[in-house]
Amino acid sequence: MRRAGMRIEAAEVPRLVETAGGAFCLRGWASGRVIAGVSGRSLDGAALLQALRPSARAVEAEQVHGASLAVIAHPATNCGGGAGPGPAAQMVPGCDALLTHASGAALLVRTADCLPIFFADPRRGVVGLAHAGWRGLSSSLPARVVAAFRHVYHVPAESLHVAIGPAIRACCYEVGPEFAGRFGPFVQERGGRRTCDLVGVVREQLRRCGVRSDRVADTRACTACDTQRWFSLRREGPSTGRLVSLIALRGP
Repeated sequence: MRRAGMRIEAAEVPRLVETAGGAFCLRGWASGRVIAGVSGRSLDGAALLQALRPSARAVEAEQVHGASLAVIAHPATNCGGGAGPGPAAQMVPGCDALLTHASGAALLVRTADCLPIFFADPRRGVVGLAHAGWRGLSSSLPARVVAAFRHVYHVPAESLHVAIGPAIRACCYEVGPEFAGRFGPFVQERGGRRTCDLVGVVREQLRRCGVRSDRVADTRACTACDTQRWFSLRREGPSTGRLVSLIALRGP
């Protein structure tokens, strides 16, 4: 039997490790030391942030299953703890996405089937992170993040690198008939099952707002298919843990 919070599975998000300081998805988070961590090393919470970016402070979205975002100019010096196990984090209320150009901020979201979506412009030194469930996608959260990059940081969509972390995939995400009205061709019926491809929805929203398809990477990991590595609310129920996703700018 596995115990949530006693082990970390770490997956470096493709491309963004090079373009940003680091982007990681983590399964579980111990209050003390952990058994496995980034690149197989044993790390505690503070050491993980050091591995991501030395001196970075975690800044966490509250995650209200909406489409609001916040721009982080400077992380707070004294951070309040986020909900549940994990690094002490500055909690930003009322939002599901964060953007920053601050070298001292490590952006953080927690998921258990919803999509963690990573954004970076390496040339301008700006990163973002979104928590996207079906409600956020219904309100075009990825497109809103891209628009915020353009309006706040003057980053054109074609300059962005994006990656999609572990999330529930079309193979496992069964939905009701009302989803056809929301997501159209991304809802399929086969063998008496109606499923929705949320990753496809994200890719299409990004394409429509000008993000280059060759700059959208995907871990291709399904949380519901592999609960030994990832947490799945759909598969395991509300008492399961949360996958921690972080991104920070490269720096000393």
